[in-house]
This record gives sequence, C-alpha cells and structure tokens, in this order.
Amino acid sequence: MKSKTATLGILLLFTNRLLWAQAPPVDPLAENLFPPELVMQYPSEIGLTEDQRNGLMAEIQKAHERFSDLQQRLQKEGEALAVLLKMESIDKQAALAQFDKVLSQEREIKRAHLTLVLGIKDKLTSEQQAKLRDIKSKIAAGKIPSPGEVQRVLQGKVQQVQEGVQRWQNEGRDPSPVAELMQELEPLMKQAKHKEAEALLDRALKLLNEPEKDKK
Repeated sequence: MKSKTATLGILLLFTNRLLWAQAPPVDPLAENLFPPELVMQYPSEIGLTEDQRNGLMAEIQKAHERFSDLQQRLQKEGEALAVLLKMESIDKQAALAQFDKVLSQEREIKRAHLTLVLGIKDKLTSEQQAKLRDIKSKIAAGKIPSPGEVQRVLQGKVQQVQEGVQRWQNEGRDPSPVAELMQELEPLMKQAKHKEAEALLDRALKLLNEPEKDKK
C-alpha cells in the first residue's frame, strides 16, 4: 500500500511539473508594445492626431517594403534547404549551415518587426499608450473586436460586393456605379481608415441590393 501511495505521489509530482512547464511564457513584446494594426484600428479612441497618423503610416510603409525583401530572402534560403534535405544522402554540415541561414533570416524579420513597434510606441504619448492598454484588455475580454476580426469582416464584405457585381453582370445590369464607388476603397485601406472603409462597403452593398429601375 505504501509503495502504491509513493508511486502515485511521484506521478502527481511529475504531472504538476509538466503542467507548469506547459504554461505559456510571458511575452514582453505583447505586454509592453502595440502592433501597428491595433494603433490604426482605434485612432479616434486614443486621440491619434493627423501628424501622428501620417508619421505612423510612413513608418509602416517603410517597414512593409523591408519585410517584403526579407520574406523573399527567407523563401530563397528555405528552398535551398529543402533541396539539400530531399537528397537521399544528406550532407549534414551543409544542411546545418543552410539551416543557420534560414534562422538568420527569421531573426532579421523579427528584429525588423521589433524596430517597427518600438518606433510606433515612441510616437505615442503616455495617455495614448494607457488607452491602448485598456483597449487590449477589452479585446482580451471580448468586449470589442480585434484588428483581425475587423479585417475578416472587411474581407467578407468585399467578397459580397464582388458577388453582387457578378450577379449584376449576369443580369445584364451596368455595375459601373458600384465600380466608381469602390475606387475609394483602396485609399481608405492604405490609410488604415477601417471604419470609413466598412461604411463605403455598406453603401456598395446597399446599392447592389436595390432593384433595377424600369427602363423606358
């Protein structure tokens, strides 16, 4: 009996250690910094000025170009690694060296992302940072939508507009009024004016759902 009890105690101790080991580590970046999509999603809520918005958009655009270049380099190094790993007889040292190149590119991408979010935080006042922390708490509690959820809503409405335009074309209707309206969407998205973009999409959907006027 004592042996079984001791064994059970060891198992419980081991299980507890596993559970603690599986606890997610603290992410200092997520806790203390603000991703660009969060800042640009709630500009009015945090009192973002036009000068701040323009400065942030310029920094985001610059980072986007940098990320594009780094992603291409990462893909190239990954493809080179895949070629080595497909060989029946793998050169271990060559594969490890190529793997180091892949890790180096991944590190550069992470460093570029950190550079971006550090620059964003530097442009925000302490009051704006406090408001963003409050917004992050509300998102975590499910009280307000996350930037990802907003993007999914916008993408869904864009698809509905595309389907509506296709329907009009199948019915022989002229979709040019909708096309003219949709020309305003890209500038709004580039400026991260998501609320205005959604309002524009709603106008397009309303137009697409209107019955065709009688032709004289």
